[in-house]
Amino acid sequence: MPVFQKVMFGPFILSYQTFGAGAETVLCLHGHGRSSADFSFLADAGVRVIAIDLFFHGESVIPENRIDGNPVSWAEIAPVFDQLFQQENIDRCHFLAFSQGGRFALLMLQHFTDRVQTFTLLAPDGMDNRSFYNWSSRQGFFRKLFHYWQKKPEKLQRMADIALKLKLMRPKVRDFVYHFSSNPDTMLRASRTWMAFRQLQPDPVLIGRKVRQYHIPFQIIMGKYDQVIRPQQALLFLKRTGLPQEIIEIENGHDFFKPGSIAKFRKFLPF
Repeated sequence: MPVFQKVMFGPFILSYQTFGAGAETVLCLHGHGRSSADFSFLADAGVRVIAIDLFFHGESVIPENRIDGNPVSWAEIAPVFDQLFQQENIDRCHFLAFSQGGRFALLMLQHFTDRVQTFTLLAPDGMDNRSFYNWSSRQGFFRKLFHYWQKKPEKLQRMADIALKLKLMRPKVRDFVYHFSSNPDTMLRASRTWMAFRQLQPDPVLIGRKVRQYHIPFQIIMGKYDQVIRPQQALLFLKRTGLPQEIIEIENGHDFFKPGSIAKFRKFLPF
């Protein structure tokens, strides 16, 4: 049975669950709108699993006043994860992260390099700080616009439809917009994470240097048909790191945890 716990550092709270047993530990970070329960498929893998709930998910908390005008920095958040390592007596572990969890995992690789045993990303966020999605979050005009869309999500959906017709947006991205704007709770969480995480920017050059220096087994698994985070983005990221431009592609879109998808990437996990 999973056990739910928390670590706290200053105003930040990180919730997580542990399950499974084994000499090795796997630290897991889920994607936006998902949960730590995604990694329950590892319960019988012969490893101890620490599955984290990202901030604004589960019971993990970032103060409300740190969302828009005063975004958190990695220097502030890193001690929360260090507290987790201490609490769970983790010396070294495997890292496994999906989508938005990849942003945090990449920052942890930079900061806690000597704790990384192997590193696996599934369709990760955080690979391109210059993308429109990430760049726009750092512009006050777009944040004000997003506040407006929170009140009138149908306006955002209409804009997505127009962008699709003008071929400025891919169909799957339009569907992604519809999914997160169709419910006030999901729209609020999307807004909070987009704003609050905007200063959490992994450094690909530093990541490449750390991976080479510590000889870390590093792999990125992408969905061949993913239109939300595309395989080409992973290849460009690897080019910036100076690491071999090699990814694993599976027959999948962006949802790695729908029925039938886990088996497609499970065989590539190094544990």
